[in-house]
Amino acid sequence: MKIILLHGLFMHSLIMSPLAKRLTKLGWQVENLSYPSTKTDKRHLFKKLDDVVEHGPALMVGHSLGGLVIKEYLLTHQVSVEKVPMVITLGTPHQGSRIVEELQKINLHTLLGTSIDFGLIPTEFEQEWPLPQKLISIAGKLKIGARPLLERVMRDDITESDGTVSVAETEIPGMSKHIVINHSHTSMVYAKQTVTLIDQFANQIKKSTAHKG
Repeated sequence: MKIILLHGLFMHSLIMSPLAKRLTKLGWQVENLSYPSTKTDKRHLFKKLDDVVEHGPALMVGHSLGGLVIKEYLLTHQVSVEKVPMVITLGTPHQGSRIVEELQKINLHTLLGTSIDFGLIPTEFEQEWPLPQKLISIAGKLKIGARPLLERVMRDDITESDGTVSVAETEIPGMSKHIVINHSHTSMVYAKQTVTLIDQFANQIKKSTAHKG
């Protein structure tokens, strides 16, 4: 079974390399993909994901924007549960990002390029997880990053965040599980706890697939 990793905004697959190496040492076949997060050609990227997923099963893991990209891919290409039974997101703002909303007010959201096309700007209605795949949303609560500084400007009353994305933004109706860990938006990618959780859910998929077979 494959584990497919997708990085976040302004990042490169290099940031996910330590996670990929740890998962590989545990015996998993890992595909760590890179894409231009602010100049994304959806058709090209989704074709690349199709090629990597192949016949499955594959567990898809996305950090921040990467989780939204995965959701868009699965929805657009109507990928079956047999091919991708589960998605794990790390610090992904499923309800949109308040920080991005504030940037939009001062016309700085253009710096984010095509990334906003994946749902970074919050909508006025509560969205639901639109896919048959199980969603495990992992959030961080170690407030290290830009958000604490911006909260004074935004007059935000959010008490829990990973320094970039609030814990509340990582929640979405229909998710299978919501897990909060004591890490920041960046440190969760390197955390041993993250590796353990991914390995745990990957083994669940493996056992389930073997049972069906």
